[in-house]
Amino acid sequence: MATLTDLFLWFGLLYISQVHGVAKFTNIECLSVNENFTSISLCRLYAVKRDVVEMSLRANILQWPKGAVSMRMQLLKKASGYKPFLYNICQSDICEYLEKRNHPFINIILNSFGNRTNVNKCPIPPEIILEHFRFPVKVLDIMPLPSGDYGLFTTFSFHQKELAQVKVYFTLTEYR
Repeated sequence: MATLTDLFLWFGLLYISQVHGVAKFTNIECLSVNENFTSISLCRLYAVKRDVVEMSLRANILQWPKGAVSMRMQLLKKASGYKPFLYNICQSDICEYLEKRNHPFINIILNSFGNRTNVNKCPIPPEIILEHFRFPVKVLDIMPLPSGDYGLFTTFSFHQKELAQVKVYFTLTEYR
C-alpha cells in the first residue's frame, strides 16, 4: 500500500520529467522559381495571440509537368546560419508518396495539416490551399526537439530543376 508521501514523490517525479514548451512560426518565404509552373497569391503569417501564429498559403498550379515532380524536405537548426538537423528527405514522386504514405517524417508533417489543406491525393488540385494552420504542438510529443530556431525547407522540382520552394521558420522554447 502506497503512503501519501510516496504518492507525492511519484507525482513530483512525473511532473519534473515532463517538459512543456512554446512553439510558434516566426517567418515564411514562398518562392516560385519557375513562373510557368506556379504563381503564389498568398504566403504569410498572422499573429492571433502572443504565442499563437497562424500560417496561410495559396498557390496556383499553372501547368503540372508530364512526369514525376519530386519533393525535398529538410529540417534545419539555426547555429551561425541554418545547418542540417536530423532530416533531409528526397521523395522522388509526390503522387507516389500521397498514394503510399511511406515516410514517417513526411507523414508527421502532412498529417498535422489535417483539414486545413486541400492536398490529400493526386491529381493535385489547381489551387493549393493551406489556411489558418497553427504550429502542431502535439507533433513534439512524437518528435521532441530541443529549444532553438528551426527551418523546414521544402523544394519541389522536375527533372532536377527547381519549380518552387517554401521555407517555414519556427522557434521552440522549453519550460518545465
